[in-house]
Amino acid sequence: MMLWKSFGASVRGPAHIASRTPNQDAWASFHHNWGDGIVVCDGLGSKPLSNVGSAAACVAVERAAHACRGQSEITPRFLSQCIQSNWLSLIAPLEPRDCAATCLFAFRLGNGVIHLGMLGDGLLSAVRFDGSMLALSEDKSQSFSNITAALSSIDSGRDWQITSLPEQDCLGILLCTDGVADDLDDVDGFVTGVMEAHRSLATMTANQRLQEMLENWPTPKHNDDKTIACLCCEEISHG
Repeated sequence: MMLWKSFGASVRGPAHIASRTPNQDAWASFHHNWGDGIVVCDGLGSKPLSNVGSAAACVAVERAAHACRGQSEITPRFLSQCIQSNWLSLIAPLEPRDCAATCLFAFRLGNGVIHLGMLGDGLLSAVRFDGSMLALSEDKSQSFSNITAALSSIDSGRDWQITSLPEQDCLGILLCTDGVADDLDDVDGFVTGVMEAHRSLATMTANQRLQEMLENWPTPKHNDDKTIACLCCEEISHG
């Protein structure tokens, strides 16, 4: 029997600590009898209520995953529209453009598939049992490097990257915001290292160790908030 567990952490960056402003990142996990998932979101720094937007986006993904239960086919378009509509209802009556946030997710619904999605920057990396990886990251080659896609009032369907992979192939998924992703020289090594160091730990212990790692991040001049979340499977033997 496979059990899916999650762990993660989020810390304010030096710039927000100095200015006494809230963490604009958010992360969440959910574990229900109908499915398991993780979400990582990053409120755009230029937006006054982006911390509200990122927290709402985490809830919006869980609601969208719940809405996908029993669907014979979950299309990327259906999923992105479901997240968008849930997010808009959650932030109302606030102005969507003031709450803009990126969104990365991974969830399973027990139908043999892991659903993965990414809107904006950061990193999504899935580790297969054979050691190979599936990674998503934002392609900024066609835009200014400081502009990223995000949930806002405009339908972001075409900016989403949504894919899936067989659940039986997947050891785990790591999501992180750009405050972490932008500092990585060896992405694959980082992802496998975090996964192997934490997946066998109790959830609270794993959360605490990730928190300490982010608080002691080795790039001191990187001012951004930093968030990591992992969803991974563990084989449970009966008896």
